[in-house]
Amino acid sequence: MDDESLPFDVELLQAWLEPLADVAKVECDGMTRLVSHLLRKNGIQHLVAVGVLADAKRINDPTVSHEENCAVTHCWIELGFSFVVDFRARMWMGSEAQHGVFIPGGRFEYLTKERVQFEPVSESVLELMAGVSVRDWVPFPAIV
Repeated sequence: MDDESLPFDVELLQAWLEPLADVAKVECDGMTRLVSHLLRKNGIQHLVAVGVLADAKRINDPTVSHEENCAVTHCWIELGFSFVVDFRARMWMGSEAQHGVFIPGGRFEYLTKERVQFEPVSESVLELMAGVSVRDWVPFPAIV
């Protein structure tokens, strides 16, 4: 890892969060809240971004109807050094959208309208909301 990067292994962060993406019964705002909670709990600095996720290929295609999800209001996490955490882009944009912890690129554009910090919510509320136990989530980076 060089001096111009995040202070942790991105692939390890991806592996730590991926199971949450598989089991949490939430959309992008709920997933962003869950990820933000776990990152904060483990001392990982981040910002919550709210804006638009756009499919540049489809939005500029005259054969695509306006009813299709070419651009949607969306929430994601910004880690710094251009990395984002987004486990719900595919929910709206299909299997070609990026997923996980990555630097956005290609046809999908993240257009940030504002950056916020979520007010903390109790783990009981998060667990009720998502159907997954966050209080028992293994601390980062102590995963097997």
